[in-house]
Amino acid sequence: MALIAALLLALAPAAPAGAEPTPAPGAGVFALVHALDEAGTKGLWPGFDPAALPLAVFDGERTYLFRHPAPPAGFSPVPGRPGVLSAPGRHPGVVTNSTREIGGVRTATVVATPSQSLEDVLLAVVEEVFHVFWLARHPSIRPDEMARYVYPLADAENLRGLLGEDEALARAIEAGGDEEAAGWAALALAIRGDRVRRLADEVRAWETALEAMEGTANAVARRAAGQGPEETAARLRQGRSAEAVRWRFYDTGAALSFLLDRLEPGWKVRSDAEPARDLVSFLAPALARRGARPAAFAPGDEERIRERASADVEALASRRLRLREEVLSRPGARLVLEAAEGAAPFRLERFDAVNLLVLDGGEVVHASSLTLSAEGGRVEVRNPAFSRGSFAGTVALTAPAGRHPLRDGIRRLTVPGLAGPPRVGRANGTLTVEAPGLVLELRDAGVVTEGETTCVVVPAPGATGRSPGP
Repeated sequence: MALIAALLLALAPAAPAGAEPTPAPGAGVFALVHALDEAGTKGLWPGFDPAALPLAVFDGERTYLFRHPAPPAGFSPVPGRPGVLSAPGRHPGVVTNSTREIGGVRTATVVATPSQSLEDVLLAVVEEVFHVFWLARHPSIRPDEMARYVYPLADAENLRGLLGEDEALARAIEAGGDEEAAGWAALALAIRGDRVRRLADEVRAWETALEAMEGTANAVARRAAGQGPEETAARLRQGRSAEAVRWRFYDTGAALSFLLDRLEPGWKVRSDAEPARDLVSFLAPALARRGARPAAFAPGDEERIRERASADVEALASRRLRLREEVLSRPGARLVLEAAEGAAPFRLERFDAVNLLVLDGGEVVHASSLTLSAEGGRVEVRNPAFSRGSFAGTVALTAPAGRHPLRDGIRRLTVPGLAGPPRVGRANGTLTVEAPGLVLELRDAGVVTEGETTCVVVPAPGATGRSPGP
């Protein structure tokens, strides 16, 4: 509740005279209030005012709406806080830190738990509110997340380039003078130019779109929190697993934004006027006008980067293999669902886009949730024991129907280690299978139970359901 009290103070107008007083928050909350007030006055981005955009926050008990022009049913005013409404529990639109349509209005959403620091909450609030602002001005830049699932994670040469870019950008934003900063920035872009020539077009576009959308938001949020470029430099250098590539571009995008602030003043106005341009397209000509020549790593630096890239790729291969073996060897009941040859693959209806790992051959382990649909019904897997960063509990293993791990549909689903034997039934031609964390409803599907394995198959049109085998 202390976090919500801070947000109430920071984001809502002061209560009128005579209103019931609000209990005084702690000193840390005053720091958050001050930081949020400052965020609206630092000129973080032309036209950006975080105190003028809709925000929804879930604090573990209630959902609070700030400055929302069309609040949905169930919300009521908070006494003494004009413009703030609340509702018990977690509104369905507040899934994670993101932006969602709530009441037909694009709204920043933040989950603020008591364990979070005030700085982390501030960063999340400003980042997501900025997304609402920025996405309205840059409607054509949207990262295609499906490209992430075919990213060449196991390519040591690509990873070597990524690590080289990280270090060059870190040195650029740490540099004491503009000439030094431009030299390291020029090296980062030179490494990138060589690296991205080997990437598929969709992967290259995903990288630059993610930097533009998430990098700018993180740069604004970090400045609002009073962080300097050195914190971003530290993030660029921190150990990060090969599969965590998405979050790398939050930091490279923030670093590029900081460099543009330094070397190309006025770029933000131009960015809003030319909304389809990525960050590098502004920085590269700025460096050329300065006549910047790429700096160079010492031989020892290059060797350390090469060794780290090789080690990270080897660690990824080992992690993928161990996870697959561990998931498939889990004891207890399991479900195997398959679309037979000639049958349409299962469609990906809903899934947790972050908490998963793509394995060799396009298989994917889903740690949190997954919903697949077919002409005759759907199957939903939700992990009651889900914890971020863990693959414990009820997880799903999918095998692709085509070359892409997810986009082309799913041919086979395996859910091992169910908490109890599934309950199998059939009514009016619809097969049902239920277990903790699993609900399946499919018309005309065949089912066979062999030991602790329940095998379900969706036949091709005109065929009879049969077992997909153990």
